[in-house]
Amino acid sequence: MRARWATLLESPEDAARIARGVAAGGAAAMLPAFGLHLIFAAAFAGVMGGSLPVAAAVCIALGNPLTHALLLPAEFALGRLLLPPRLEILPTHGPAWLLAGLPAAEETLVGGILLALLVGGLSWYLAHRSLRRREAKFTLHEPVVLYLNGPINSGKSSIGRALAALLPGAVFLEGDDHGLPASLPREKRWAGALQRIATAIATSKAHWLVVAYPLDEAAYRTLCAACAARGARLRVVTLAPPLEVALTERGGRALSEAERRRIPEMYAEGYADRPFSEQLFDPSGQTPAESARKLAELLELPVRP
Repeated sequence: MRARWATLLESPEDAARIARGVAAGGAAAMLPAFGLHLIFAAAFAGVMGGSLPVAAAVCIALGNPLTHALLLPAEFALGRLLLPPRLEILPTHGPAWLLAGLPAAEETLVGGILLALLVGGLSWYLAHRSLRRREAKFTLHEPVVLYLNGPINSGKSSIGRALAALLPGAVFLEGDDHGLPASLPREKRWAGALQRIATAIATSKAHWLVVAYPLDEAAYRTLCAACAARGARLRVVTLAPPLEVALTERGGRALSEAERRRIPEMYAEGYADRPFSEQLFDPSGQTPAESARKLAELLELPVRP
């Protein structure tokens, strides 16, 4: 069980999603909702944007028949302390067998809801703190793929090169250098670039691999698998300057008409706001070197002095 839990925490999902999943599972487990705990855990994870597998695992660990043998009396006692003696929040009419259990059900429900709020909040705090601390502890034995996503002309290549120069032993990989003819359809060139990046992840001996190329959900899953196979950590940063900035000719780059048409499409398709991004970063008004330094600071990277 410990090994499976460790595997969940090593998933490519970011620390914030995992912490919210822990909170969702912990809160659902406290509710006196017999047989419905996993449904509540899934609902809470969906509303909070948490990891569903983590929420389910925490819910099962905390909310099983053995733990509820202790939780239910505690919830009843807590509700009895909180509810005024004559307050009635459940139906007062119905079958005698149902009415006989309602006073205990009222108090257990109130106690369970309060316990769910307390345990959910505490679970989130402890998980968030623990995962952030773990993320900050980079070891020399753990390769890291630092992926710069973003639309065309967002600064991926220039900032990626500057960032690779700051990191010890880093290698920069330009996704556009895939060697495929420009006459190929965009989808085939994109697939070729993705294959080249996945191969580089599998074969590179560098501790830091900095990659610059647009990324969508399907490609993200492919890269997660490639990183997991190598035992590398994938960290995604999305460069998101305002659209009007991306349409200007920055850094000496002359935009073609095709690029000018494609840039607004990429913003509409979500390339500047990927949900799997660890950091959204606007490099407007900064040089590539300044942006690289700022990103290194935000991500707590061990840069060269």
